[in-house]
Amino acid sequence: MVATEHPFSVTDAAACAPAPPLRPLRVLVVEDHADTRYLVCEMLKAFGHRVRAAADGERALRLLAAHRFDVLLTDVCLPGLSGLDLARGARARQPDLNVIFCSGFGPALTAQIDFPALTLQKPYDIEQLREAVGRAGACPPPTV
Repeated sequence: MVATEHPFSVTDAAACAPAPPLRPLRVLVVEDHADTRYLVCEMLKAFGHRVRAAADGERALRLLAAHRFDVLLTDVCLPGLSGLDLARGARARQPDLNVIFCSGFGPALTAQIDFPALTLQKPYDIEQLREAVGRAGACPPPTV
């Protein structure tokens, strides 16, 4: 599943309203590194969002079955179920869900993901996180 062009990224989302969103968002954070997961959740809470977190894709799918979310912020490389497979399962359950992929492997990896989503390259700072989540909350989910 190699895309010739990345379907959607923070930098080409200029048509969407700027961050921050007008309302608190329900955000699911999926990150296997505990310290990173904790810090991202704390930043999102400080922005006023309602946050739940999971360490892997399987736990995230259980949360998605039990709760509605506006945004899925997930690492691309997770143990077990990949971030891409998680996003596909999440979007099947909640078609209006916006997805943000995070990766420390550079834009070459996220450019190959054949799934409409925003991307954040690790390491990202607090303003990049705020902008990405704000754009995800302000835009309808991108479609293929």
